Amino acid sequence: MRALIVLLLLLWLAAPARADEARPLYIEGRAISAQQLAFTWRIPPGFDPRIAPDLHLPTDCAQEQGRRSWSDGLGHWNSARWNCEKPLRTRPITIRYPDGNPNLATIFKAHPLGVDQPTVGVFLPQVAEFAFPAPGEVTSERGMLLDYLVLGLEHIWIGLDHLLFVACLIWIAGSIPRILATITGFTLAHSVTLALAALDLVAVPVRTIEVLIALSIVFLAVELARGERETLTWRYPITVSIGFGLLHGFGFAAVLGEIGLPQDGLVSALFAFNLGIEIGQLLFALALILLTRLVVLAVKWARGEAQFSRRLAALPAGPRLIIAYVVGTTASFWMLDRMA
Repeated sequence: MRALIVLLLLLWLAAPARADEARPLYIEGRAISAQQLAFTWRIPPGFDPRIAPDLHLPTDCAQEQGRRSWSDGLGHWNSARWNCEKPLRTRPITIRYPDGNPNLATIFKAHPLGVDQPTVGVFLPQVAEFAFPAPGEVTSERGMLLDYLVLGLEHIWIGLDHLLFVACLIWIAGSIPRILATITGFTLAHSVTLALAALDLVAVPVRTIEVLIALSIVFLAVELARGERETLTWRYPITVSIGFGLLHGFGFAAVLGEIGLPQDGLVSALFAFNLGIEIGQLLFALALILLTRLVVLAVKWARGEAQFSRRLAALPAGPRLIIAYVVGTTASFWMLDRMA
């Protein structure tokens, strides 16, 4: 009975995880003229097409007949055109879900009139309104680099699968020197494959990579549940971070592929995006180490123990098992969902 209760609890915790992955709602808008716009939007695979949102433009904009809907391996798509009495410019566009946003972030890619390079925005699930850029609006090179840095930072924070992988690495590494070596290995590895894929030097199936990324989290969760042992993962976590880091780089590249890279300044934009990922990853690691230390102190204080481990991110057995089972169940759910 106890095992059944634990299983139900884990499934309940994992159920909303589908919407927390790094697969966002994707919207692309193109200005055909000052008052006519075409939008295409897509929800990720694994979601019921009936939860797909509608786009609502200002009241003077009328949707043309001939709206299209279709599904493929990338998800469920909708496409429609609007005619507006006034130029849309920077007036708001609203995303409305039938039953509320299932916690999907949004990537919005806009092609305003008179601009070769599209503008891109990434919005958290709480944001349901955005604006179409004004015609001829051009971003400076410095502004473009800042945009891509912010995009990388935002992506790592909405990418729960990548964060869970990093968290497991930190808990297994334990001490600061091992954490630094492990995170450095992960950073170097995913930077290589991110660059190779983003520059079209290597092409891999996105669905396969997503399944393998989920599997990498399951693997680390199992290692975490078993506790410190004489395995390669526990003795040399950097080897695991490098090996699986190559997979995660392809995952980052898949999202960057949807956003797109500018023809001018391609390498610098790629560097800025990767730098944003690293900054977000570093902030997450610091916050996790601090939180883990507070948990350890609380457990030691409750037990009346005076000795403390020098391994700042080493979890006590109880919390370690709970976390490992929750992470493993969530990642297993993702893996099966992505294989479907």
